[in-house]
Amino acid sequence: MCIPLVARVRSVGDGVAEVELIEGEVVQVSTALFPDVAVDEHVLLDRGLIIEVVTPEEAERLLSFFADLASLWEEEDARA
Repeated sequence: MCIPLVARVRSVGDGVAEVELIEGEVVQVSTALFPDVAVDEHVLLDRGLIIEVVTPEEAERLLSFFADLASLWEEEDARA
């Protein structure tokens, strides 16, 4: 199962966007699938590609879901 990363676009250049991950790390990813992506948009990333542009509300919902999922995994690990 692949879980996409949520990021915010900081800059866009020739086929590449610089994005900031939620943890603050800045990485470069391909804009091949979304060449019209714009600065400050929220995106989903997988394997170095922008795979979806999402609204800020969708990004927050996904981040909340991922946090809940991580908590469930931690609880499960603690029981093992």
